[in-house]
Amino acid sequence: MFLIIALAVFFLGHIYLAWRINWGFSIVKPYTYIIYGFFLLMALTMLATQFGMRNGFLPIVNKIAPIGFFLMGFFALAICVFILNDILNLINFLIFKIKMFKFYSTVVAVSLTVLASIIACINFSYFLDLKEVRIKVSNLNVPQYRIALIADIHINKYTKPEKINKIFDRVLELNPDMIIIAGDIIDTDINANDKYLEYGFTKLTAPDGVFVISGNHEYYTGIKVFYDMFAKLPNIKVLNDENVLVDNKINIAGINDINYHNPELIWKVLDTADPKYPTVFVSHRPDSFDFSAALDREIVQLSGHTHAGQIPPVWIVIKFFMKYWYGVYTQAQSTMYITSGAVGWGPPMRLFNCSEIALIILEPK
Repeated sequence: MFLIIALAVFFLGHIYLAWRINWGFSIVKPYTYIIYGFFLLMALTMLATQFGMRNGFLPIVNKIAPIGFFLMGFFALAICVFILNDILNLINFLIFKIKMFKFYSTVVAVSLTVLASIIACINFSYFLDLKEVRIKVSNLNVPQYRIALIADIHINKYTKPEKINKIFDRVLELNPDMIIIAGDIIDTDINANDKYLEYGFTKLTAPDGVFVISGNHEYYTGIKVFYDMFAKLPNIKVLNDENVLVDNKINIAGINDINYHNPELIWKVLDTADPKYPTVFVSHRPDSFDFSAALDREIVQLSGHTHAGQIPPVWIVIKFFMKYWYGVYTQAQSTMYITSGAVGWGPPMRLFNCSEIALIILEPK
């Protein structure tokens, strides 16, 4: 039922955009059919891309998938712009009654959608922010402790190894004490034929280790693929619903994504950490903070998952209607930082936010 409703909304959105452009530009038959045909082709290209990603890659899907990903973002931005445009048209109809407003507003809407799409693509492709976050903690026995945090790199069939290698190089330049990858690492099987070697995982090292956890996309791709791949990487430890005391300085704890909403397991993992040292808890989804912060002890939680919204309308929904979306949150004795992610998923676009590497600096209280 959900799939049927989602597909109905998806196609209605494309019909709305086609109708809106025909109406705004006063296009008449038979040329209206060309516009409807263009948006139908857009919709089918996006569906083929999603089907190919989840069910194996046919040659034709390999060709059109990058276009399909771009069109996902273009469609999302167009819906936002044209809904706003129609609100303005309604206000004009009721109050101002400016002639030709429909036409000129449609020109502006199309132009804004194209411009926003270009800016979002450039932002996604070329900008990687470094976010420094300082958090005061108790029981830290060193002047400061530096953790490089990345998440949501979403390696898929079309991810260039050079892009991931550049991210890892930037991480290593920070000279962190520890490196954490907080889930959603793979969207395709890069364990087959040892393809993961091309992406630079073997170069990741830090004095106190490199730690990873699973995200929801590891389960979509195949959790066994995730574990098998990292079993071949002795420089990286998967935190499998456990905690580890590192060099008598810090506890690092992490859970599998499937347990993000399991308070008993989360409390067990955290309760068994040595209370004489600070505890850093890694959960891909920020929702776990409701449980980690409920403990009668100080926890620093590091999460990803939200991509800081990536592009509207998801950005609008996550920022204004979700409890946790991006940045620093405090509750009771605990603090959480949600990173926007080092890459992103789906459309190669970011608008109103940036991909990032977070440098978490723990300091004594």
